[in-house]
Amino acid sequence: MFRKLTIISAFSLLAIGLFVLPSFTIYPGQGVFIDRVQEQKAFVLLNKVRKDPNAYSERYGTSLRGISPRPDLIWNDSLAAVAERKAMSMAYNGYFGHVDPKGYGINYYVNKAYPVSDDLLKDKKLSTLEAIQGGAPSGEGAIKYIITNYNNEDPTGRQLVLGEGEFNGSLNEVGIGYVHATTSTKYQSYTVIILAKKK
Repeated sequence: MFRKLTIISAFSLLAIGLFVLPSFTIYPGQGVFIDRVQEQKAFVLLNKVRKDPNAYSERYGTSLRGISPRPDLIWNDSLAAVAERKAMSMAYNGYFGHVDPKGYGINYYVNKAYPVSDDLLKDKKLSTLEAIQGGAPSGEGAIKYIITNYNNEDPTGRQLVLGEGEFNGSLNEVGIGYVHATTSTKYQSYTVIILAKKK
């Protein structure tokens, strides 16, 4: 009977553990960690802004007039995993950019987990599926900064996440990586947003 109770207890603990797992993943060294709560907050806000860009013009102090509303993006775990790895890579390797130290853009890495069309792979440096942001205090802050082109960061990020243009407007799935970094890294947070559509 004791053995039976032990087995039941072990399974109960496993079940409880699945529900109380932290919403972030800690990596050894440097205190850098992924925050999945911030990723989901960013995801929710992004879909709200896409649905009614004009409503955010005054709120964000930037003109979003003339940007067409877009349907909700669908969350994709594979894209999120790639986004998280890229955000971690920037934090650990001390860079901030679309091309990593090995000379590869995000399209190359996305294709390994989520096959994309061949025209997105013509050059290993292509990063047409990615918006990045450094230093936002939250996932929602990162969305705001990308949309308002805060600190004169890459304006193509806003075009991508809001679905401006035929290509960007055709992308229907998203994955977001939000990583807390430390005072020793270039930024204290790194956000990567990847939009794509299946091949």
